[in-house]
Amino acid sequence: MMEQTPRAAGYHMPAEWAKHDATWLSWPKNPLTFPGDVLTGVEQTYCSMIEALSHVEKVKVLVDDEETEERARQMLERTEADMHNVLFPRIKSSDVWIRDYGPTFLLHRETGKKAAVKWKFNAWGAKYDDLLYDDVAGEDVVRSTGLPTFRPGIVMEGGSIDVNGAGIVLTTEQCLLNENRNPHLDRQGIEEYLREYLGVDDVVWLKSGIEGDDTDGHVDDFARFISEDTAVCAYSPRGEGTTPGCCRPTSTSSGASATARGVR
Repeated sequence: MMEQTPRAAGYHMPAEWAKHDATWLSWPKNPLTFPGDVLTGVEQTYCSMIEALSHVEKVKVLVDDEETEERARQMLERTEADMHNVLFPRIKSSDVWIRDYGPTFLLHRETGKKAAVKWKFNAWGAKYDDLLYDDVAGEDVVRSTGLPTFRPGIVMEGGSIDVNGAGIVLTTEQCLLNENRNPHLDRQGIEEYLREYLGVDDVVWLKSGIEGDDTDGHVDDFARFISEDTAVCAYSPRGEGTTPGCCRPTSTSSGASATARGVR
């Protein structure tokens, strides 16, 4: 446990489009998530992703064992993937959702040095006992990096937050204020953690996410920053899945509207 918070130490979470060294993935294998022939199709989709990524950066693909690695290699070698850029950390995981259980990577504002935040992962409000192990997988990932690591001790998933790299984080009340995550924290308490561990100044709250979403409204399903001053939102005007209201901020931690903060 590091005594300082990332903010105090000069770190912040960069935007999605910031230059980075690698993309982390977990090779698909869970038969409940991907039953029968569905798994083969998902593996082929992963091959396409890895192939595209490998030509511009390293791709770190979690595999449980030698057998899984060999299968992944054989499938990838039939593509045009740059295998010099594909790495297979031998880290056991329950499922593919590494964006949620993996660490949040940070950059130092002055030196550019990297660090990480390891949140607790409770399988989206303890919905899936068989996926609780991925809290361990996330810890194994962050330990494998050797980076300075901050551990705030609260539940958070990577898919529940999105930043613009310039001081704003986008999230939903449905997820972060849900009693199945951190029932001991109110809105103000959550905002303080976000400011201190992501290095942001303002929190833009949306009310809720996609109907029936097991994650309880992860923002990455429907609303994302595409630049420092622009966010896009997907919705159905007929109220199917999401509604126009889901894309209207309910509040910001600064008290100013998102528009007033320069975000459209």
